[in-house]
Amino acid sequence: MIAVIADDLTGAAELGGIGLRYNLAVEIATSVNTASKADLLIIATDTRSMPEELALKEMELVTKKLKEIRTDTIFKKVDSVLRGHVISEIKVHLQKLGLEKALLVPANPAFGRTINNGRYFIKGKPIHLTSFAHDPEFAITSSRVQHMLRVDEKEVHLRGVTDPLPDLGISVGECTTNEDLLNWASRADENTLLAGGAGFFIALLESLGLNEELKTDIQPDELIYPALFVCGSTHDESRQSIKKIKDSGGPVSYMPCDIIKAESPVDSLFELWADEIVSLLNSHKKAIIAIDEYATKGITITAADLRNKKAKVVEMVSRETAIKELLVEGGSTAAAIINRLNFNSFSPIKELGPGVIKMKVDTTDDLFLTLKPGSYKWPSFIWNF
Repeated sequence: MIAVIADDLTGAAELGGIGLRYNLAVEIATSVNTASKADLLIIATDTRSMPEELALKEMELVTKKLKEIRTDTIFKKVDSVLRGHVISEIKVHLQKLGLEKALLVPANPAFGRTINNGRYFIKGKPIHLTSFAHDPEFAITSSRVQHMLRVDEKEVHLRGVTDPLPDLGISVGECTTNEDLLNWASRADENTLLAGGAGFFIALLESLGLNEELKTDIQPDELIYPALFVCGSTHDESRQSIKKIKDSGGPVSYMPCDIIKAESPVDSLFELWADEIVSLLNSHKKAIIAIDEYATKGITITAADLRNKKAKVVEMVSRETAIKELLVEGGSTAAAIINRLNFNSFSPIKELGPGVIKMKVDTTDDLFLTLKPGSYKWPSFIWNF
């Protein structure tokens, strides 16, 4: 068994989709199932959005539980652009697993995400000059890897692809090509904890002798109605796409200003909002829940507060209508929703596109959950408004 500890729900789903590509039996859960018979067991935590102290306690618990299982490999899934409590969490895993070294390779050249000469680039542009600079919780203000990790140079070893790896500590591997990923995966031994993004996970599977299966065609009639989209991304491309749909009369429901501004909005405000969303579902068969960026200007409000409000209205909508497809953008938003709905176990059934994974909610009949990271794109046959 390969076990993955993910710090984000969409990252967990992304690796689940990769597991399907490699013909693995995949189980995704929010806690460790010590009786799991899966080839690939992925623990989907939400520690990236937690305060660091709570995140480390959660990772301690997960790591202890995984030690009870006979795993062949444990992989730590982190954000490819290093948001979250990356280094402190890896240190917890090393301590609980009795290991002394880790190899962290977050870059994913397939998506134009590379690390070279100690700096992180998105399609050739320093990352702090991209939309990641505006992340509400982990704004990236420098392309220097140590700065992104919030550590000094002595805490991690930055290594080029031809550099020797130290025997102790955490090493960050530079990477500009897929060949670099394969090189790093081949250089790790059984005493090394591997950590990184989806690209490095694929390299790990290849190094284990697994072969990718040919993809089957994805038919454009995959979506089942009614379908509810919940958008939690702050990326400009996502926001502009939603605004275009809204301006053309499409089924977009922005969070009402009264709910945004109130610290504890009364239920009647949520009921009115839920009724609007249900009306859109009835008339269009699908609807988008989002936040108009201009509605939050000049207001002190946390990203956690906004996603919890979205989760509450999703719960109310689900009581009023039998949603068949729930499609969520952004791992933290997805985690808030599944916590609100008490979903804790998922079976990936299809990879609809890069990082876009459709899953069956194990505890609910006839409900599918499709997730994607905020910076990825929906396939055109899904995002069809």
